[in-house]
Amino acid sequence: MTSRSFIFLMAIIATAAVSFTTAFSPVPSGQSTQRQRITTTALPMGIFDSIQKAFSNDEYGAPPDAIKVTARHILVPSLDEANTVLALVGKGDTSFASLAGKYSTCPSKSRGGSLGSFGPGVMVKEFDEVVFSTKTKVGEIKGPIKTEFGYHLLVVDKRSGGSDWY
Repeated sequence: MTSRSFIFLMAIIATAAVSFTTAFSPVPSGQSTQRQRITTTALPMGIFDSIQKAFSNDEYGAPPDAIKVTARHILVPSLDEANTVLALVGKGDTSFASLAGKYSTCPSKSRGGSLGSFGPGVMVKEFDEVVFSTKTKVGEIKGPIKTEFGYHLLVVDKRSGGSDWY
């Protein structure tokens, strides 16, 4: 069956469905009501609804109790630079986001160091050990933390899911 034949067949089926709905409508065909318009536009198409549901993927989303954190960081190449940035953050004159934009070597610097939300195992091990630790409080600056990429200063902005372990 060619695509042109398939489209023609679908048009015939749609026309028949609308005619069927109009023929068995409780409102006489000469009268136009809001109810009739809703009935004809909300016509379930059976097999098409099943196909749409199969591709919607609503049933396979992340579980609501998945543990996630939202974090920011500043990545610098040396321990001395990490300590310098940490001292600047400690003064309180400049925000963490603006210091990330100025000093960080990570592309996240354009977003104030924001890494978004992520679960365990997404980042490197040293990073996960800090952000998912019960000792790390939300809003607290941690670091410097050494990884294969350099030295990080970390801030956990939010935790969700799991339980009250944090």
